[in-house]
Amino acid sequence: MSEIYINIKESLLKGFNALRRSHFTNYRKQMGYCSPSATLIKPLIIKGAKNVYMYENTGVKDALIMAPKAKFVMKKHSGAAEGLTVITGNHERRIGRFYRTITEQEKLLLDEDVIVEEDCWIGTRVTLLMGVTLRRGTTVAAGAVVSKSTAPYSVVGGVPAKHIKFYWTIDQILEHESKLYPESERYTKKQLELFYKMYSK
Repeated sequence: MSEIYINIKESLLKGFNALRRSHFTNYRKQMGYCSPSATLIKPLIIKGAKNVYMYENTGVKDALIMAPKAKFVMKKHSGAAEGLTVITGNHERRIGRFYRTITEQEKLLLDEDVIVEEDCWIGTRVTLLMGVTLRRGTTVAAGAVVSKSTAPYSVVGGVPAKHIKFYWTIDQILEHESKLYPESERYTKKQLELFYKMYSK
């Protein structure tokens, strides 16, 4: 058998396996939790499905979720447009080693959870990196790469994503939350003032 034929055969097998994973895998049964009301629209590739938690009225489509050693959690009433990428880990660099020779077991850099809290909207082709929390009510602009956690009810965008503005005033957020959350779950005025001070610099 010629080398060209072997390479073509290997390429076809890889392509078939990628197609099978993205279009025909039933991830719901493998996930840590998947609400019956969560929407998963293919193509979809999830590595570490047992670490993925999708709660009520959430949705992703055409997404790549890499969560082999840490969790990806999307809480109630949040969703993403096409092309969400979630990465809960990273490669490690070490003097005297090629990064591809450092195994998962050897890594000193620990993977970290990615959390999307309630009522977040994630635009098209957004990437969420390890350790990020999108706090309640965050809007992420299309194409953003989010490497730091966000303030509640904020708009972020860019590469890397930066705070652009708060969606509403403090009083509007308090009014919004009073209609949706029990008092014990709402942000207080003091908490929101602290976020405004931290993120409005």
